[in-house]
Amino acid sequence: MSVAKIGGRRGRPRLPSTDRAIYAAAAALIREKGYDGFSMAAVADRAGVAKTTVYRRWPTRAHLVLETLSSVMRPSLFDSGDLRADLIAFAFTTAAGLRAQGTRRLVAELTLAVTERPDLAEAMRRLYNQRRGAALASLYRAQKAGELRPDVDPDLLIDQVSGTLHYQMLLGDDAPTDAYAERLVDAVLEGALPHGADV
Repeated sequence: MSVAKIGGRRGRPRLPSTDRAIYAAAAALIREKGYDGFSMAAVADRAGVAKTTVYRRWPTRAHLVLETLSSVMRPSLFDSGDLRADLIAFAFTTAAGLRAQGTRRLVAELTLAVTERPDLAEAMRRLYNQRRGAALASLYRAQKAGELRPDVDPDLLIDQVSGTLHYQMLLGDDAPTDAYAERLVDAVLEGALPHGADV
């Protein structure tokens, strides 16, 4: 385990259990009070840690909010050389994050908050581009290898998968299942593969 350095000195190791407690507290407070009712002090109190513990990890409220969302929506795309398997891994991980308890309220609150807070909007764009970059790397490799048609836009393909899963979570009757995510990937790939290739 790495040791954090604070002010040039060796500090205590950062405990994953503390991070998890803080993420859980932050997510719960956003769901209950929205972004405007969310504070670092309230998170510390809910998580049972000192406020300085929270500020050492996240300098601003926006940083903590975005890392909380990232903890729910962990990217998991493996560039295995199998385009369908890689895209399904991405879709499954996204769908699992969207099914997590309270995610619908969390995403809805953050979507509303970014319309009025440029700092949060910029942080969300960075998070989105990080996740997108991991997925695009696999798609561009597949396109270079001839597994995707050269006229297919990988950015648009990712939008189709990710956007549809988010739409299903926010406006559908149920959060997206793995079966739904797999059908979605197959439907998207059907029009993107070279002629004669099977999904």
